[in-house]
Amino acid sequence: MLTLVDAFFFLGHEEFTGRPVLSRTSLGIGLAGAALCDLLFTDRITVERGKVRPIAGRPPGIPTADHVFSAIISETGTHRVRDWVDHLRRELPSIAGDNLVAHGLVRRTPDRVLLRRRPRYPPADLLVSTAARARARAAVFGVDRPDPHAACLALLAWTAGVDDLCAPELGRAQVRAWMADTHHALPRRISDVVDGVAAVAAAVVYTGDRK
Repeated sequence: MLTLVDAFFFLGHEEFTGRPVLSRTSLGIGLAGAALCDLLFTDRITVERGKVRPIAGRPPGIPTADHVFSAIISETGTHRVRDWVDHLRRELPSIAGDNLVAHGLVRRTPDRVLLRRRPRYPPADLLVSTAARARARAAVFGVDRPDPHAACLALLAWTAGVDDLCAPELGRAQVRAWMADTHHALPRRISDVVDGVAAVAAAVVYTGDRK
C-alpha cells in the first residue's frame, strides 16, 4: 500500500505523463499534511489542541515521513499543525520526488511550463500511479464506511486543490457535504491536520503565493 505521501504525490501529477497538475505550493501543502498523517497512523506523533507532539523516539521507516519526524523531534517546543505545514511545504515536493525516484516508482525528466522549469515524474508502473486516485475515489463512492487512510487522502486532495478527484459524478455541493461528514467522523487528531492544511491553503490564496 502506498503511504499517504506517495499517494498524494501521484494525485498531484498526471497519471500517465507525470506532469504536475498542482502548483508546487499546493503540492507541498498537501504533502506536508500527508506526512503528518503518516506519522499519526504509525503512532509517532499526536496532535493535542492543534499542536504536534512526538510520542515515539524512532522514525517509522517511511521515506519523507522520516524526514518530517526528525524535524519534529529536533524542536524543543511544540508547534501548531498549520505552522508545520507552512514550514514543510517548500521542501517536501523535492524530497518526496527524490524518494520515489530512488525506489524506482517514477523517473524524473525535465519539462518547461511557460517560463518556469518543473520536472515531470513519469511513472514506472501505471497500476501504481493510478492506485492513489482509485483509492481516494473508493473512499467516496464505496458502500461501506471508508477506511481512515483513504478518507484522509480524499480530504487532503480536495483541500489542497485536486478538484477533479470525483468529477464528473459529484458536484461541488455534494463534495462539500461528503467532506463535512467525513471530517466529522475522523479521529480528532486527523481532522486537526486537515484543518491545518486548509488554513495554510487559504492563507496562500489570500497572500497570492500560488506558484
